[in-house]
Amino acid sequence: MKDLVKLNGETFEAYQLDWDTKYFGVKCAKVILKDSISKVDQEKILNFCKKFDFITIINLDNNKENNIWICKKTNAFLTDMNVQFIKHINKQIYMSDELVNVYNSLPRTESILSISRKAFLYSRFFNDPYLPKDEAQNIYVHWTYCAFNKPDKYFVIAEKNNRVAGYLLFSINMEQRLTTIELIAVDKVFRGQNIGKRLINKLESFTYKNGIKLIKVGTQVDNVSAVRFYNACGFKYLSCNSVYHYWSI
Repeated sequence: MKDLVKLNGETFEAYQLDWDTKYFGVKCAKVILKDSISKVDQEKILNFCKKFDFITIINLDNNKENNIWICKKTNAFLTDMNVQFIKHINKQIYMSDELVNVYNSLPRTESILSISRKAFLYSRFFNDPYLPKDEAQNIYVHWTYCAFNKPDKYFVIAEKNNRVAGYLLFSINMEQRLTTIELIAVDKVFRGQNIGKRLINKLESFTYKNGIKLIKVGTQVDNVSAVRFYNACGFKYLSCNSVYHYWSI
């Protein structure tokens, strides 16, 4: 399904979210604020939002002028401060770890879904009391499920003791020469055993072999363990974005 409604300006972009609409059962959209928004564009954005029930507003770099007008003109509330990290891969990492592999168009794997049901503790969706509770709690399980059998989705899977110990879901933008980490999760039985680092190492080796030297990932600012993990893996701070949920109904 393609986006049916879009609105673009020099300092913003807005578009319908089909995946979210289908999953949550309400009309969803996203607005990305790239810089300070003029009063004229503020009104354009607000009129656009009237077409939807639930709008995610991402204020890049936590622009203070945008924070002010969002709070004055809407009932939107802050649900997340999202920290973006980036890493430049400058050399090939030679992996001899035979128990960590990359898969494309991976068939449905129940052990991965089982890990996803228990692994994710932080999310802006968890912070929104107006979203259906079950859908909010299971969004990363559904996200993982929807990535199976997809040619544009890749899984890094680590095994230990003949079972899946953890997985990393990523996508590649060949035009931008960019790899984006979407999800990473480790079975609680295997935490503290360097599984996450092995997943990242394999990802770096794979992307470098495919001519991509840039990896990007985001996480919640209150997910301290994730922030420490990415720093330990050599990722550098890129930006911090404020994320609002706006219910126009």
